[in-house]
Amino acid sequence: MVIFRAVLSHYRRHPFQLLALWLILTLATALWSGVWALTGQARDSMQAGEAQLSGGQQLAPEGGTPVTVDDFVSLRRQGLCVIPWLEVAPADTRGRVVGIDPLAMACAEGDAPGAGMVLDGEPFVDIAEAARLAESGRPAHLRLYLMDEGQPLPAGWQRPPDRSRLSTGELADSFLLNLDALGILVVLVSALLIRSVYTLGLAQRRESLVLLERYGVTRRRLRLYLLAELAILAGLGLVPGYLLGLRLADGLSGGFGAAMDNLFETTLLTTGESATGFLVTLAVVLLMVLWCGLDLLRDGPAQGRSRFHPGLASVCLLVGLLLLLVAGSLVTVFLGTGLMLAGAGLLTPVLMVRYLTPSPWSPPLILWRRRELGVLSGRLALPMVALQLAAGTVIAVHALVSTFEDTFHDWLGQRLAGDLFVEVPDGHPLAPVVPLLEGDPTVAQWHPVIRGTATIGAGPGEQGVDLMATDTDSGLIRRWSLLESVADPWQAVSEGQVLVNEQLARRQGLAPGDQLMVRFGDGQRSIRVAGVYADYGRPAGEILMDRRYLPERFVPDFRSLTIALADTGNGSGTALVSALASAWQVDDLSVRDNDTIHRLANRVFDQTFALTRSISYLTLVLAGLALLMTGWVVLRSRAWYYHLLSAWGLTARERRRVVMTLAAELMALIWAAALPVGIALTWVLVSRINPVAFGWSLPMTIYPGYWLELLGLFALAAVTVGWLASTGHNGKPGTMPVQAGGQER
Repeated sequence: MVIFRAVLSHYRRHPFQLLALWLILTLATALWSGVWALTGQARDSMQAGEAQLSGGQQLAPEGGTPVTVDDFVSLRRQGLCVIPWLEVAPADTRGRVVGIDPLAMACAEGDAPGAGMVLDGEPFVDIAEAARLAESGRPAHLRLYLMDEGQPLPAGWQRPPDRSRLSTGELADSFLLNLDALGILVVLVSALLIRSVYTLGLAQRRESLVLLERYGVTRRRLRLYLLAELAILAGLGLVPGYLLGLRLADGLSGGFGAAMDNLFETTLLTTGESATGFLVTLAVVLLMVLWCGLDLLRDGPAQGRSRFHPGLASVCLLVGLLLLLVAGSLVTVFLGTGLMLAGAGLLTPVLMVRYLTPSPWSPPLILWRRRELGVLSGRLALPMVALQLAAGTVIAVHALVSTFEDTFHDWLGQRLAGDLFVEVPDGHPLAPVVPLLEGDPTVAQWHPVIRGTATIGAGPGEQGVDLMATDTDSGLIRRWSLLESVADPWQAVSEGQVLVNEQLARRQGLAPGDQLMVRFGDGQRSIRVAGVYADYGRPAGEILMDRRYLPERFVPDFRSLTIALADTGNGSGTALVSALASAWQVDDLSVRDNDTIHRLANRVFDQTFALTRSISYLTLVLAGLALLMTGWVVLRSRAWYYHLLSAWGLTARERRRVVMTLAAELMALIWAAALPVGIALTWVLVSRINPVAFGWSLPMTIYPGYWLELLGLFALAAVTVGWLASTGHNGKPGTMPVQAGGQER
């Protein structure tokens, strides 16, 4: 115990370092548990949004009779987890409402019986209120969805396909895959930050530990004491860090909870204490303790230098980039990313030291500052690399989330073009409703959509694809963005050429201008490709063509109308839908209100993106603390040396300005080194993972404005560290500081 107290005596002389080390361990644990919680919340939000958009399995009576609220009540009493969706058309004093059942929503989320939610905002209201509005004479349409696909149905019920469903498909899968990759990266970066801070403090204690060895304490015993010290500190930070991470996650998502409570049970947005989450956090803490103890087990406490080999760094960087370029599997992508990051981290200190080699003709103060930066770069090599990777990860998180957000909104606007989606009844032609649509003043634009299947290629290479035929002169269709195209793609399509989605273009190696053999049933045709469009929602290949060039005997699988309403003060479309039903001589039409679906999807997925951004905020908190601690410790350890600047005639204020400038230059170097790492990670996430996993890529977008925000944070840290380090000195002139991984002058 006496020896253990002697080992801990370093913290009696430097209590701030003990507090800072415990704080960074606690915040790192909070980061891990917070990332786990936020990732789980984002995953639940994305999956719940997908369930709401796609609707699950629709139920309908076998006789074709309309579904009623009494049917829903009967099915629920039989124990089926059925979700109602009762759309009530707008009235003059109230817009369209959607009736849902809170208890059924809780059932779908797997909550306890009796758990529900409070609906305090339209368009989503309790189904009882929506039923009262429907009984008052307002047009209404009820759908029932069975969430458990394997559950047997009662007699008299069937599962017809819900052809109006909208699925995010692989767009959601891609986001979740990138989210998992970022979560792993955040854990690795935070562990590297802790290890860098711990090894820096260990190097500062080198002389006292050597002194204990001279008094007869074996190195093995010292290693055990140091490991016990680290384990105790990590244990003291485990529970408060875990709870703090959950509170941070709930706090960061709480600002969006009011809107989401109108749709889902509160448990979707709050994460309680779970055994799984705590065990995962505990496992990460144990791995971190073992990783920090590697230096103790290998070199012992008397050593601790980090050696950086430029040759090895260059090999890792080049091999990693090569693997990323030729990767055909996710394992290869992740391996290449790891080698690329390792190479960048090993090469950065070497490049900084070489870049900071001053010119002998520089002014004396600049010459001194450049040499001092070179020393600090050597002593802070590992912390600098950790901060570089942390800042690069934050840049990649921001770029990824912003890219997905922009892509999702563009994709959703493309798929939900127009105000109404009307399913054409089976066996009914379009001819009876065309004069109605052309002459109705409430209709601004409309176009039919015909969906079916076709075959491309010939012989053994034949492949089935989805076919979408529409009126390509419609302004709603021409809003679609194209990845590649000929000079005037829409004119080319209206003349008989086709567009293909990115998935099909990648698989078949198609480009604008290529010929494509397409077979429609018994006949086939060679058609030129006019362009390639992004299609993030699903894996299937698809061809888009003008409906005028469909063969006369083509049998579609599904037909619908997309209608954009004019802004005439009566834009609900209720009268129009009734007129369409009369023209087709049917009692009921399947109509999807695109505006309602759009608002629902935006509310769900905006929450998901906000949760994911919170991961970068937590990472920045940890990186900022590590930045302050390492910078303060190292600069204060050299305060005696900076005090000697008074021999040049500098006043105390001038010395403070020199030290703050030195800290600012150091932070600027770390920020500059983080930019290429962030850009490379962004490229890997959006341009390499998606093509390998799904066959399509996201647009590569960078956000320099966010870089400047990050630079502002680094500047604030530099001012704080420089001011703290220059407010005094912790040693007397002539007292040499300990080494911390670099050569002392």
